Amino acid sequence: MIDERAIADMNGRTERRNQLVRLLRYIARALAAVVAGTVRGVLHGIWHLAYFLLCLLRPVVNVMMLGGLIMPLVAFVAFVKPEAANEMPFWTFLLMAAGFVGVSIGYSKFVDWIAPPETEDPAVRYGRPDWR
Repeated sequence: MIDERAIADMNGRTERRNQLVRLLRYIARALAAVVAGTVRGVLHGIWHLAYFLLCLLRPVVNVMMLGGLIMPLVAFVAFVKPEAANEMPFWTFLLMAAGFVGVSIGYSKFVDWIAPPETEDPAVRYGRPDWR
């Protein structure tokens, strides 16, 4: 039986490698890993900062819910006495009520949706203890 060596190595590597090429390849891979890690860390930090700021604004936006509860009463007043509404039809107040409630609920759902994993709301400590 004749034992012949293959012309090309199966792994694509030659038996003798240039050490300078190996060093340059290692440096390029390390540099790419550092750049990718830095970009990923910056984006992750921006994500957490945006979530933190949006959580702090949630109580301000939730005040719109109160406006949404008061607007049907204003619509009733505008329906009964149209001159009190300064020429605005009563149904505009109903649309405002729907918009206030929709924006308030939508904002809270959006903030919960973009929450980073394993992160709790940082503004919970400022709320009332019976609302937790």
